[in-house]
Amino acid sequence: MLVLRLIAFAVLVAIGTSLLAYAVKRDRKYLDFAFRLLKYALLLLAIFGLFYVVERVLLVA
Repeated sequence: MLVLRLIAFAVLVAIGTSLLAYAVKRDRKYLDFAFRLLKYALLLLAIFGLFYVVERVLLVA
């Protein structure tokens, strides 16, 4: 779980940095990168959540 928290922190820092770069430079590529990173982070979160649920169901059964 520590690794997942570190990855989540790194993703949040990267998104915040790219949004700040967009606010300063007004270059759309930073905003696109932030949304793409958010999309893939949410996808990975859903996959890990699914694995977690499957693990709990298999351990109970």
